Amino acid sequence: MNYERLDNILRQHTDSEERHLQGSMHQYNNLTISLDEKNQEIYHFTFSQLLRNDSIMLTRNERFAEVPNHIHDYIEINYMYSGQCEEYIDGKKHLIHKGQMTFIDTKTPHAIGMTDEDDIMINFLIKKEYLINHFLSQLNNKNLITSFFINTINEENASSNYMIFNTENNERLQMFIYEFLYEYYFPSLNAREIMNSLFVLIILEMINSLSTSVNYESITESNTIIINALSYMEKNFLNCSLETTAKHVGINPCYLTTLLKKYIHQSYKELIIQLRMDYAAKLILSNQDSIDNIARKSGYQNLTFFYKKFKEIYHCSPKEYKQKNSVLF
Repeated sequence: MNYERLDNILRQHTDSEERHLQGSMHQYNNLTISLDEKNQEIYHFTFSQLLRNDSIMLTRNERFAEVPNHIHDYIEINYMYSGQCEEYIDGKKHLIHKGQMTFIDTKTPHAIGMTDEDDIMINFLIKKEYLINHFLSQLNNKNLITSFFINTINEENASSNYMIFNTENNERLQMFIYEFLYEYYFPSLNAREIMNSLFVLIILEMINSLSTSVNYESITESNTIIINALSYMEKNFLNCSLETTAKHVGINPCYLTTLLKKYIHQSYKELIIQLRMDYAAKLILSNQDSIDNIARKSGYQNLTFFYKKFKEIYHCSPKEYKQKNSVLF
């Protein structure tokens, strides 16, 4: 990939940017306006018509001008390709640096401060229906962080929903984004398929880094607790308890139970069973140990309970599971 070629095209001035430099600012008179609880104007950006034939659209933020407070009818992922910019999301000021990303849901008001020559922000515009129904629905929900991410953006009445990712040091994510940008600006024969595949990789890597890269100032206290609790459970599911997990995140067990039910739609016990059974299924396919020993390694001394739960989840016995899936390994 020719990085210099990509960089040159991203830094070229658009006609709008040339007008901005001459003092002519963009007018938003044709947009619908509503008022927030403080009687501040919020513009309504509607790109749904442009997204009619495409599930994902790419834009570059126009420099040398501010973008007023607005909401839109699509999910937006911002990527700071170069420089930095001030982004005001739900009334909070955030300074977004090169390599960082923001995930902004449909009903979240946000604005962008004045940008200069080197301040280049790339915007991925995605239909929410596509992200939920055709993409996130295919992910492995046994991963608790993935489940949280899906449930967070799937709340029909959710508002002011956003996350900032400190991904500036995530080299793999940067590579996926650069490849996407290059394919977008210099399309190959199979550009659409390649970009769709790269977008999947971008989202998956964002989810992978959620517990380590999310800017906790950008999410609610409840979401912070949930992410920390889920990360702890995924690392300690063989020996943790509701009490130790609650202690780890600094809340009482009853409140943790309430949060898990609200955001993950499962109890603590159900999540631990899910994690242990997933671990057992991997052991069944990866080694020659007996099923009874695998059950014990997965945290179950009561073998009857283990076999019962395994069949409930996988709709077959451990032996049948091994026979059906071993051909894949």
